[in-house]
Amino acid sequence: AVVSTQSTGDLAESHVTRATQNLARHREHNPDLKVQFHCGSYYEIPAEVRALGPFTHVIMQTSIFYAHHRIDDVLREVSGVLQAGSGQLVTTDFLRRAPLEELGEFMRLNSMGTVLSGEEMEAAFERNGLTFTQAETLDDHCVKCNIAKRNKMVELGLVGPNPAFFAAREEFVRDGKITFQIVIGKKK
Repeated sequence: AVVSTQSTGDLAESHVTRATQNLARHREHNPDLKVQFHCGSYYEIPAEVRALGPFTHVIMQTSIFYAHHRIDDVLREVSGVLQAGSGQLVTTDFLRRAPLEELGEFMRLNSMGTVLSGEEMEAAFERNGLTFTQAETLDDHCVKCNIAKRNKMVELGLVGPNPAFFAAREEFVRDGKITFQIVIGKKK
């Protein structure tokens, strides 16, 4: 079974409603598709989701970096629902390459209390029953994507993040102070 749990801090329940509606259309062509959507938090995975585990994979797309200040809480929760010996956590994450003192503007614009380094993330995995197995750099993709998003926001006059938000992501990654990674860990 595939389960998607959206943090109520990240996505509104309306996103789960829309995903459920989209799922109905997908089931027309794939009636055996086993997917459920739940609202919850990665700080405390809901009991109804835990009851469906253990899971072979937990995937977090562009959200874990908002929780670096509570990384042990998140990884403990995720580790607790993964299949022992084989369960995989796959996430995209901003990690720092520069000292924290140089990242104040990046952290402010991204509402981040801190940014972990790759070594700090590996240590957090270990503390929480996970083995850090792989990281793949997506820096070029991140720069291109944030340029495109910034330009589209300006072009269409959209209300949303300030264009400086996207520019900071582009600049800090391009300058090598921050890296954007796919990070993979396996449950021990």
